[in-house]
Amino acid sequence: MNGKQVVERERFAELADRVGRAAGLAAAAGDEGTAAKLKQLAEKAGQGELVIAFCGHFSAGKSTMINTLLGRDLLPSNPIPTSANVVKIRGGEAAARVYTRQSGVLAFDPDTQLEELKRYAVDGDTVEWVEISCPDLFLGDKAALLDTPGIDSTDAAHKIATESALHLADAVVYMMDYNHVQAEENFQFTKTLKDRGKPVFLVINMIDKHVDFELDFEEYKESVEEAFENWNIAPDGVFYTSLAEPDHPENQYDLFRCQLMELLARREDLVSSSVFQSALHLVDEHRRFLSSQHAEQRSTLERELEAAAAEEDDCATSREQVEAACEQAEQQLAALEATLERAFGEMQTELNKLLANARLTYYSTNEAAERYLESRRPDFKVGLFFAAKKTEEERTARMEALLADFRDKVEANLDRHFKQLLAKLPEAYGIHDDAYHAAVHAVQVEVTADFLADRVKPGAGSREYVLNYCQDISDGIKAEYRRIGLTLIEQVSSMLRERAETERSRLAARINRLRKLKSVHEALDRLAAEEAAAAEHLRSILQEGA
Repeated sequence: MNGKQVVERERFAELADRVGRAAGLAAAAGDEGTAAKLKQLAEKAGQGELVIAFCGHFSAGKSTMINTLLGRDLLPSNPIPTSANVVKIRGGEAAARVYTRQSGVLAFDPDTQLEELKRYAVDGDTVEWVEISCPDLFLGDKAALLDTPGIDSTDAAHKIATESALHLADAVVYMMDYNHVQAEENFQFTKTLKDRGKPVFLVINMIDKHVDFELDFEEYKESVEEAFENWNIAPDGVFYTSLAEPDHPENQYDLFRCQLMELLARREDLVSSSVFQSALHLVDEHRRFLSSQHAEQRSTLERELEAAAAEEDDCATSREQVEAACEQAEQQLAALEATLERAFGEMQTELNKLLANARLTYYSTNEAAERYLESRRPDFKVGLFFAAKKTEEERTARMEALLADFRDKVEANLDRHFKQLLAKLPEAYGIHDDAYHAAVHAVQVEVTADFLADRVKPGAGSREYVLNYCQDISDGIKAEYRRIGLTLIEQVSSMLRERAETERSRLAARINRLRKLKSVHEALDRLAAEEAAAAEHLRSILQEGA
């Protein structure tokens, strides 16, 4: 074994190891189908065998083309029905095996039992696939050709066989009858192959059917290539062939055979690329398997999502919409609570400002207070005759004078403004309540003789004390207005809370629904994340060996 062969062997061994490890992970996840296909790829990589698959409709000439290429009549062809299962032909010691569904593997001698072997090749009911190896083929011992059932077969087993062949193919030759090139099935099938990253070569066979006077052959070729371009399909090569008329002037059979020889020369790179691309495709299949395993759970979650979303007026359904709606509702609820606290504070501030700015004692009040306080002194006396009576009358007069002055100041500078303020406070928050309004205007704070007397301190008599006394009666009356005001403010707060309770309940219920929706989305996302993580792990192994 030379140095190049050693490098090639090591390269394929590394690829086989990676694909094999990916197969083990797929099997551990319960995905036996994908694991089996990955194991096939690992085995293929280990052998380094190039596989070229021939596909197309029944009677497109696949078997005849392969027989012509090989120079041997190994496959059943017209007028005998074409292959109904996969037939694999490789170089090597003469041998043939038929893999049956019921009878196991049957061995044949391709030299003496060829006709019997052909009968098995057209038996799509009991046979899964056929392998033939012959010496002296141009394929050598590291390449093989596959003849597959027609893609237009209605037999499910045939479709499975073709799919299995394409899974292991490193390049695909798609053959079409001259008269059926632009069938939609051709475009769909070849697009699928190209999407899997496989080299695809189109062979338009039986061009001997072309009638030149009806359509110039160059125009026919242009129409074919334009049709594939319209499907966004870029084949790796297009060949026009005739096996019935080898000397046909447009026959490109020799060019096609040269293309196959070129593929054989590029075997190492083609096999490596094909195994890798096929393995990546199987990663997607594995993800779909995991998704199917989650189908029942996902369906249950989606039903919950649908039911919960039906209760949402604004139809918030996507995770982003739900998260945004939930955040908004939570902010609205927080704002509602903050509004109640802020409203009480704002009303208190307005009341305190009013009381602080209300001036209740003026010069006249100070003068009346001074005269009143003087009359309260024990030694106060008026007149010589009937002094007691006159003194009492003077005391009463001075008291009433102070009462009248102070009441006027309270009425003008406090009571009127107090009622205006308290009456409009709820309106600032959109509340209109007649009973509350009436209660505000019914407020009466009496300034009585006892009120004035109760604030006189023993020994009062200085001018400074007069000022202090005026401040005391002012503070005293303001304290009463503050007490009443706070009671009214609490009534407003109560009305605000009552009104807010409905909105609070609505928001709380919506938040609960949205959180449920959010949790369902999170559960769905976790399923998708598990599937994506498993697929990414397989890709990482295939790409980096990690």
